[in-house]
Amino acid sequence: MLKFNSLLLVMTLLAGAAASGASVTVSGMVTGEDGAALQALHVQVGATIIAVDESGRFAFTFGCDTQDPVLLRVSAEGYYPAVQAVHATDFTNRTTIPPIELVRRQAGRSLLLFAGDAMLSRRYFKPVSGEPVLVRDASIERDARGLLQHIKPFIERADYASVNLESQLSSEALTERLPKSVTFYSPPALADALRWAGFDYAALGNNHMFDYQDQGLRPTLRALQRSGLDYSGGGFNEAQAREPVVIGIEGRPHAFLSYVGWPGTFSPSQSAAGDKGGAALATSDDIAEDIGKLVNNAVAILQVHAGLEYAAHPAMSERSMYRQAIVDGADLVLGHHPHVLQGFEIYADRLIAYSLGNFLFDQYHYTTQLGMLLYVWMDGDQLHRAEVVPLHINGYVPTPATGAMRYSILHRLARLSDDRSVCMQPNGLHATVSGCDGARTQIVDASGLEPAALPIAVDSFGVSPLRAVAITAAHAPYRLGTDILRRGDFEYANLYGTQDKTWIENSQVRVVAHDKHHLRIELAAGETARTGQKVFERVFSASNPATVSGHIRVSGPLRLRVMLQRRRIGESLSDALANTALTEIGQVEFTQDGDHSFGFDYVQPRIATRSVRLLFDIEELSGDGATAILDDLTWVEWHTPWLQRGENAAAVHATHVQLQP
Repeated sequence: MLKFNSLLLVMTLLAGAAASGASVTVSGMVTGEDGAALQALHVQVGATIIAVDESGRFAFTFGCDTQDPVLLRVSAEGYYPAVQAVHATDFTNRTTIPPIELVRRQAGRSLLLFAGDAMLSRRYFKPVSGEPVLVRDASIERDARGLLQHIKPFIERADYASVNLESQLSSEALTERLPKSVTFYSPPALADALRWAGFDYAALGNNHMFDYQDQGLRPTLRALQRSGLDYSGGGFNEAQAREPVVIGIEGRPHAFLSYVGWPGTFSPSQSAAGDKGGAALATSDDIAEDIGKLVNNAVAILQVHAGLEYAAHPAMSERSMYRQAIVDGADLVLGHHPHVLQGFEIYADRLIAYSLGNFLFDQYHYTTQLGMLLYVWMDGDQLHRAEVVPLHINGYVPTPATGAMRYSILHRLARLSDDRSVCMQPNGLHATVSGCDGARTQIVDASGLEPAALPIAVDSFGVSPLRAVAITAAHAPYRLGTDILRRGDFEYANLYGTQDKTWIENSQVRVVAHDKHHLRIELAAGETARTGQKVFERVFSASNPATVSGHIRVSGPLRLRVMLQRRRIGESLSDALANTALTEIGQVEFTQDGDHSFGFDYVQPRIATRSVRLLFDIEELSGDGATAILDDLTWVEWHTPWLQRGENAAAVHATHVQLQP
C-alpha cells in the first residue's frame, strides 16, 4: 500500500474555501488579444453586473455552496463576446481566473462553431432500468430543448454553427434497415431543437445517415428544410450528396463539405454512388475535385466522419487524407466518428481537429462523455484563432464542463496534440489552440504540494488544480501519469439536474451530491456492499502500470477490497458484467474511526481485453454496523517509468506525479 504522505500527490478537490460552504472572492482580467485594456467593457456573473477597473480587472464573490454553475459573460464594443461557465469546484485551489482575451471584430473575420455527434434515440426514450426518461413521446421537442438549454448560450454567439447530425429523422416507423450491426433514427423534432439552440448547419456525411435508406432519407431532408438548418453530405444520389452548402459570412462565401470515411462492408452500402443515395464517400480524389469546383475565393470547410472508435489518436489513413485535403485547398478540416476527443494539428497554417467527440449522444462509455465545442475565427481563408469549450456529456446531457472534468478534457486535448507542434494556452477557463515553437512544459498536478517541494513554473490552463511544474535534477526519482477515472471527486454529480450514471448505487450505497460530494456506504452487522463503475472503461493502455487510490472516512471497523474486472474481446457486455471473474488489486482493513488514505499499484491487462472497470467491496467487521465515505478516488495510468535524478521527461502531459521516498 502506498504511503500517501510522501509518495502519491493527488488532486485535492475538497480542500480550501470551496469545501467549507463559505464564499470565495474570485478575481479576473479581460483584455484584447494584444493584452491592451478595452473600452466599454461589460462583465456579468449570473444576473449580477460586475464592476471593472480601467485595466480590465474585476472581482466577484462566489457562493461555494452554489449547486449549478453560473455563466460569466464578457463583452466590449467592437469585440466578439465571451461566455464561460464558473463553478465552486473551479476555485478549490485558486481564487483567480486566468486572463480572458476578447477577439476584435473586423471586416472579413468570421466566428464559426463546431460540435460533434448528435442523435436523439435509444436510451433517451428507453433508459436503463432505474434511470430517468429524458425524452417523452408527448413532449419530444420541449424535452429536446431542455437537453440543449445549458449549452445554448455558447452556440448562439457564433456567426455560423455546425453539428454532425448522426441520425436519420422520422416520426413514422422505418423498416428498410441496412444489414449492419447498429441502426437507429431520431424524431424530426431534433432538427427543430438544434436550430433553436443556435445551430445553422448539419453535416450529414456519416455512417448513420443511410441506416434506413431512402425511406429514412426522405423525412430527414424534409425535417431539415422545415427547420431552416442548412445541410450537406447526404442525398438521393452521389451528385446531391457531394454538393456543398455555400453560405456568405462577412462578405465571403464559405463552403461546407461533409463526407463519410468508408462505404461499409454490407450491401447496399451506406455511401452514395451514381444514382444510389447515401452519404458522400471521402476519397482524396473526390475531395480534391469538389474543392476544385468551388469559386476561387470560397473558404473551404471540410468535415470527415472517419477513424477508429474510441482511439486516442487518428489512424495514419486519416492523417494522410486530411493533410492532402489541405494541399488540395481545404482551409479547415474537422473529424468525427471516434466518439472520443482526439488532438489537433496545424498543417500548412491550417487547423485540423481530428475528432470533435460526442455532443448529444447516449453512450455510457466514460471517455465518450468528455466533449468539446470548438470556436474557430477565420480571417477569410486564414486561421486567426481557435478555442476549446470543454463539454461534459453528463447523463447524456451536454453541459459546460467544470472543475476536474473541465481539466481532464483540456489535459487530454493538450496531451494528444503535443507531438504535432500544437500548444494550448488558457483563455479564462477555456483554452486556445495554436502552433508553437517546439518548447514544451511538463504538465503535472501540483495541488497539495508544499511550496518548496517542486518549483512552480507557470500556471497552465488556469483550471484547478492544474499547474505546470518543472521537475529538476535535484528531485527524487519520479514518474508521471494521468487519471483515467476523472470522476472520483463526485463534484459533477447532479449538476444541472442530471443523474449520475457512473457509480453502482443500491440500498447500501448512494452518491451524495451536496456539500462535500462523496460516495456513502451504510452497512448493517456482517454486511458487504459492492460499488464501483456501472460499466467498463474502453479507453485504457494495455500493460501500463497503474495505481488506484482514494480517501475513506470510516465509522466502525471494515475491510476494503479493490478489484479489476475486464471485458474480453468478443464477450457481450451483459455476460462480462455478470460473469467475468474479478482480479483483486489490493485490500486493507481499517480498525480506527476517522479519515484514511489508501492506494494500490498493479499492471493493466496485457492482451485480449476490450475494456476494464473498477469495483470496491466494503465489508463490515465488528458486528455492530459501519459507515464508509469514499472520496477523491483516482485511477492513474503511468506514462513514464521511474525517472532518476538528472533524467528529464520530455514533452509529457500528466495529471499526477509520484515521487519515490
